[in-house]
Amino acid sequence: MRLVCLLLPFYLFGLLPLYGQSPLDSTRNGYARGKAGLMLKRSLDMANTPGSGHYRQSEKNTEKLQLPEEAREYTPVFADEFDSLNINIWQVGQPWGRYHGQQPHQYYGDSEVFVKNGVLYLQNRYAPQKFPSGDTGITIPYGTGLINTANSRTFQFGFFAIRSKNPSGPATWPAFWLTGKNNWPPEIDIYEMYGKSTGKTIHRQTMTLHFGKIETRTKTHLMKAVNLSPDTDSAFHIYACLWTPDRVVFYTDGVPVRSINMNKWMRQFYQEPMYLVVNNAVDHRYLQHIDNSRLPVSLEVDWIRVYAPAKP
Repeated sequence: MRLVCLLLPFYLFGLLPLYGQSPLDSTRNGYARGKAGLMLKRSLDMANTPGSGHYRQSEKNTEKLQLPEEAREYTPVFADEFDSLNINIWQVGQPWGRYHGQQPHQYYGDSEVFVKNGVLYLQNRYAPQKFPSGDTGITIPYGTGLINTANSRTFQFGFFAIRSKNPSGPATWPAFWLTGKNNWPPEIDIYEMYGKSTGKTIHRQTMTLHFGKIETRTKTHLMKAVNLSPDTDSAFHIYACLWTPDRVVFYTDGVPVRSINMNKWMRQFYQEPMYLVVNNAVDHRYLQHIDNSRLPVSLEVDWIRVYAPAKP
């Protein structure tokens, strides 16, 4: 009865569709109909958390990839052990350029991406460089490492995993994510770690789905987070997600830590191919806390693997 009272205003004001209706559009009307479900997903975290939702350290496996039961029959479709940097697979920088025009504090540099002893290094480095912009150009202080597969590999549904070790220190922002080949959003952030002002928060994994459309002002997101063991910057861990047509489940060291069940309005944005991105960004909100003399710091990647469901 209490739940009915909670939902009744949404029915009355047209924010929640009646049972059996499934508006699949990215207009403001479509967003309004799906918004109530998003509000409930944000507030009722237990509805989107497998098991207890806690990171059970006794069950974790940081060495060997464990596919969840649902993906046991999936086929390996991509793997890179990083014995070298394969430029036929990985493009350095974003497909649209070497820096973000609205946040010109970092650029994506070739020198910040390299392989050594079977490990990919994506580093942050204080290395000011001038780029063409307007009449005078612009000097960007930090070089950062970012690679993507936009021109070589795209995926639609599957199990995606990385074994990596975080950088440490203030303003660090490593991430492993998927984003739309033809549109943005969609985006699935398998992990983002924020060093913030002290670097002590680097052990908190943030997982996010971005969806909607910028053009119709319906872009929004659903975010989940979990506190990990305090060694993500000193030891390798395995981060993964299972992306299916109706939900995304996130795993750390083989343990399911969070999941997001997509409502019908959300699902339409996750029906298109996405490509891989892995990067070690500098968070512009905390630049004043960086000690440049302690740079570079690196995100280290042991391997990346992708498994896809068998085609019917």
